[in-house]
Amino acid sequence: MENLKELARKKFPEFSEWEKKHQELDDLIDEMEKKEFLTPQEELKLEELKKLRLHYKDLMQAALEKVKKEI
Repeated sequence: MENLKELARKKFPEFSEWEKKHQELDDLIDEMEKKEFLTPQEELKLEELKKLRLHYKDLMQAALEKVKKEI
């Protein structure tokens, strides 16, 4: 899998940025989920962050699939 990621980074210059943003969102989500209680606004923000994280995961997965087909 790591080899595929390396190929994806070469073929798609934005892949590394997607990885970085996905990791940043993952860290933010982890921090928010550690809280014992979230306000309604925080709950909405958490859902938005999760959707955005999924978006970046989908972008990366699609790029990996394209690279896999070319091998």
